[in-house]
Amino acid sequence: MTFRDDSDLSGGNVSAGGGGGLGRGMVIGGGSIGTVVIGLIIYFLTGSTGGVPQQSQQGQGSGQGISAGQEQVDRDLAACKTGADANKNTTCRIKATTISLDKVWPTVLRGYQPPRGGTKIMPSDAQSINTACGVASADTGPFYCPSDQVAVFQLDFMDRVIKKMGGTNAPFSQEYIVAHEFGHHVQTLLGDINKAQQGRGAQGGSVRVELQADCYAGVWAAHADKGDDAILKPLTQEEISEAITTAQAIGDDTIQRNAGRNVNPESFSHGTSEQRVRWFSQGYRTGTPAQCDTFSGNI
Repeated sequence: MTFRDDSDLSGGNVSAGGGGGLGRGMVIGGGSIGTVVIGLIIYFLTGSTGGVPQQSQQGQGSGQGISAGQEQVDRDLAACKTGADANKNTTCRIKATTISLDKVWPTVLRGYQPPRGGTKIMPSDAQSINTACGVASADTGPFYCPSDQVAVFQLDFMDRVIKKMGGTNAPFSQEYIVAHEFGHHVQTLLGDINKAQQGRGAQGGSVRVELQADCYAGVWAAHADKGDDAILKPLTQEEISEAITTAQAIGDDTIQRNAGRNVNPESFSHGTSEQRVRWFSQGYRTGTPAQCDTFSGNI
């Protein structure tokens, strides 16, 4: 449990997501993690290492109406009133984390504005979601689309897949994932997000952008439990360790080994386990966005 039971969770721009459509743009996060990672996610979801789906050009659920999963997400959001609710329910926890992020970031970054597209939560039965970056399948993993400033989270990934990948679905670990994607929003506001396309491999732009988002997640964590209006309880070392466990599990090198591949730095897109832990810890230790410069020198 991480949220103060009496925290007010009214407001926030969070809704159920799913269905098809068309769009173009650059997906940051899950959508850029590469075929090895997506293939591994598919393996955990289906037990098969079959073909890796790409972002489709046509929605898979168009015209099918609102699914039972979407209705459940809507009910969970409607019932999400306090921190006590967030401590019991993943959907509410995602919402509460976004509220905390939107409280913390204006205090450390002048000019911060919440993502105009808000946050979308994909239920476990959703097959795809449309953003300005395209139609992403449910296998894409959490991601952020800078074109319409929307962060997307799949409940199945948060509750089940990340644990099977070697991470943890403990509350603060889930909150770290949300904070990482909001780190990409901060990069969008600062004009750094397009640096993801500068160079490839272990020292390339994608890795640098992802590690900075980890660092920004640490910055949020450093401030999220402090001050009279904080909605998180004081974080424990155990909770920080849970986030670190997840950061280790989703390093490029660890994912490639777990997929039965040789470690190939030229294919890295998010950084090694050691790097992800180090940059999250840097943000948490310093609490300063300026200490998250992953674009200067070696990383």
